[in-house]
Amino acid sequence: MSREHSRQDSSQLFDEELFEDAFENAPHGMAVLAADGSVIRANRSLCQLLGFSRSELHTLSCVHFTHPEDFQTDFQQRRRLAAADIGRYELVLRYLRKEGEPVWVRIAVSATRRSASGCAHLVASVERVAPPDATTRRRRRRETRSHQIGDAALSAAHEIGNSLTPLMLNTEMILEHAKKRELRESAQQIFKAARRIAFSLRRLRGVDDGSPVAYVGQHRMLDLRMIAPPDEASDHEQSSSILA
Repeated sequence: MSREHSRQDSSQLFDEELFEDAFENAPHGMAVLAADGSVIRANRSLCQLLGFSRSELHTLSCVHFTHPEDFQTDFQQRRRLAAADIGRYELVLRYLRKEGEPVWVRIAVSATRRSASGCAHLVASVERVAPPDATTRRRRRRETRSHQIGDAALSAAHEIGNSLTPLMLNTEMILEHAKKRELRESAQQIFKAARRIAFSLRRLRGVDDGSPVAYVGQHRMLDLRMIAPPDEASDHEQSSSILA
C-alpha cells in the first residue's frame, strides 16, 4: 500500500471516529430518524432527557414520546420534510419522559437525501427549554380567538352586504314607482332599516376598504362607503346617492 493510500485511509477513519464522537457527546439531544419517525440512532443527551436507555429508545418512534396534543403538528411538518416540500423545520413542543412527565423542548429537524427523489433519514436536534408561562399561553389563546372572531365577522359582513344589495335596490324601485301610500310607507321603513344595517357594515369593514360590496347586473352596485350615518341625510336623498 502506498503512503498516499495510507494517509487517505487514516483520514477516513479519523473522520468517522470524529463525527461518531461528536454525535454521541453533543451538548443537546441528537437523533437520526426514519421518515416515519422511528428512532434509528439516539445520543446520550437525548437518552438522559427522555429517561430511556439507548436500547429502549431505538425501539420507539416519535409517537411514543411526543405529547398527544403536539404530535399532529410535528407529524405534519415531518411529512412535509420527507416529501421535500420544506428544507427543515423548528418547533417548540412537549416530549414525554419515560415516566410520563412532560418536558418542553425545541426541536430542529433536517433531512439527508441520497437522491433527489427520496429522503434517506431525518436528523433532529433536541434542546430543553423553559415552558411558556401561563400569561403567554392565555395571550396566544386570546389572539387566536380574536382572529377567528374577526374572520367570522368579515365573512358575515360580506354575506349580509350581498343580501342587502338587492333589498335596497328593490326598495328603491318601490319608492320610485309605487302608487299606494301604504306601500310607499312600508318601503320607506324597510329602506330605513336597510340603511342602518349598511352603515353598521361600513363601520365593520372599515372606510378604507377599496373594494365594493356587490354588483347587481352589469352596471349597478351598492357601495357601502358612500352611505352616511342615518342622521346625515334624508331617507330619499340617501337612497338615490348610493346607486351607481
